[in-house]
Amino acid sequence: MAQTYDVLLVRHGESEANAAGRFACSLWDPHLTETGKTQAQLLAEQLKDAPIHHLVTSPLARAQETIAPLAEMLGITPAILPDLAEVDLGQWDGARLADLEAAKSGAFEAWRRDPEANPPPGGESILTVGRRVLSTLEQFVTAREPGLTVAATHSDCIKGALLVVTKAAGPAARTLFVPNCGQLLIRYLPKFHRWVMVLGPYALSH
Repeated sequence: MAQTYDVLLVRHGESEANAAGRFACSLWDPHLTETGKTQAQLLAEQLKDAPIHHLVTSPLARAQETIAPLAEMLGITPAILPDLAEVDLGQWDGARLADLEAAKSGAFEAWRRDPEANPPPGGESILTVGRRVLSTLEQFVTAREPGLTVAATHSDCIKGALLVVTKAAGPAARTLFVPNCGQLLIRYLPKFHRWVMVLGPYALSH
């Protein structure tokens, strides 16, 4: 098989923002809840025997705390990649979802229909997020020996990456759900300069 690079994208565990129903990007850097910490421990147990070569993480606390138990178990120091950070929420950063829903603003309803054509005011579109995530991961993995990389990141980062890989339109983001500690395995093919999705357990993906 030609040289390839595998990345397991992992959403962080439940955060204080998730529990409070609030958006969080740069104005607030919430930590994991007790449930989130338990999810992170379960993630480490699940992946402890996987052939992991590298760990990378968003700079935000909830992602770093999610990868920490796995890093301790494997003795690998995660690399912090700023472009794995949460989608830029612009004017909605820190807002409560319930408040935005109650306000019934046209901008919020349009964003819910199509986060690509209607990003948060002053924020990022979903495909922009996906492109930056894939670009930083490509730079990271191709500078190293092939092997599985686990990347702790955020829901919209994973959705955006999937949309870019599959060449799907922005509204398709609303058909995707990434639970806390949800995972997506992607593979970079240098020969073709592209990413693909890998379906099935990692052990069966070769």
